Amino acid sequence: MSISLPTYSRLEIPLLGRRERVWAIIATGLRREFRRPAAIVVIAIGVAFTTITSIVLVLFASFLLPGQPLNLSFFALPASNGFVLFFVSLMAAIIGSGLIADDLHSMAFTLYLSRPITHLDYLLAKAVILAPLVSMITVLPLVITALVAAFLFPLVFSWGVALQAIGLSVAVGLLLALFNTSVALFLSSLTRRKGLAAAGMFGGNFGLFIPASILASAIGNPNLLYLSPWNDYLAVASAAFGAPGIGIDWPGALAILLGVTVLAALVTYLRMKSVEVITG
Repeated sequence: MSISLPTYSRLEIPLLGRRERVWAIIATGLRREFRRPAAIVVIAIGVAFTTITSIVLVLFASFLLPGQPLNLSFFALPASNGFVLFFVSLMAAIIGSGLIADDLHSMAFTLYLSRPITHLDYLLAKAVILAPLVSMITVLPLVITALVAAFLFPLVFSWGVALQAIGLSVAVGLLLALFNTSVALFLSSLTRRKGLAAAGMFGGNFGLFIPASILASAIGNPNLLYLSPWNDYLAVASAAFGAPGIGIDWPGALAILLGVTVLAALVTYLRMKSVEVITG
């Protein structure tokens, strides 16, 4: 009879791959937002208000907007709905401000990047969380408005016009959504306190729009409107739908929006790269 030490075998559990981890970040983030009462309220009220007011313009256009041509240029009005600016800013502030700031505060950022995903993977995952939610304000109401116009007034708004309006609505809506997504993530990456990032989001949109509009009107210099992202968006949207402009050229306004979007994304990436991450 021999006595020998027992042997044990350990089952190795494979680590999740890069793609699975990225999708896990996205799924977790979306579940979290759709469980937060504040996010649900903002999304529901934002979509409802922007959609209802845009449809009201269609239904009562002849009474509310006498002389307004009922063609493709009409859809510049729903695209420039003031509720879009307010609720996009509110959604980006409530949802976007904490996407990175919360991870920096809880040190979850270092766990995410320990392995095997990259900084770019992380940022793209956060963008995929925020951009579709913001697009529910910038794109969905405009598409619904064009469909309602074609269904209720087929003799006025033909399906050809409606389809053009839908395509242009998606284009200009995505432009505004990507801009606000990039800026929101940039502000969120600068601080561990999401309240500061939220305040910066509102300040960037309204703090530039109101003074720029007042000063441009007071001194008669429309070039000041370029300072406001919302005015830049209005210039692009008006040109896209063939409506009268707001006093600034759309190519310059488009260049500003795209430039700020790319610059904010690049700076956010460099900011994340500078955060020390322990790998193993």
